Amino acid sequence: MNLSGMPKADLQIDDQVVPGDGYYPDLSTAYFIEHYAVAGEYANKSELLVEKLKLAQAEVNQELMQIVLTNAEALHPQQALFYKNAVYSKAKANLLVSKLGSTHRDNATAQSQAAIDNYEYWQSESVNALRLLQALSPNLSVELL
Repeated sequence: MNLSGMPKADLQIDDQVVPGDGYYPDLSTAYFIEHYAVAGEYANKSELLVEKLKLAQAEVNQELMQIVLTNAEALHPQQALFYKNAVYSKAKANLLVSKLGSTHRDNATAQSQAAIDNYEYWQSESVNALRLLQALSPNLSVELL
């Protein structure tokens, strides 16, 4: 029984690790829940969270496939931070897409949801993190045409 008035206090977080490939870092469902404010209705569904993280990881890895970020070494700590932010943000956006049908029943709910936590915001966060990650690449150069 939760007497604190905080619904997250009752969550039994089962930390699952989505493994990286040695080049990209591992991802944690507990970190995702805690730092990206995953709704309680999803926080107890570890299989769903792992699935969304794997999907986001595959999408980000696909976008980074043609880019060499390091010289065959693991990512530097700052690069790993941007990579994780890109993946977690994309996973959060994907979770919110599945939530749209149940939360947007009237205009007031839709407006409040759009103002604070929406697909477009998290998708842009993911894109921004990818851009920051690519800017840190030692092999990236720009040529004026």
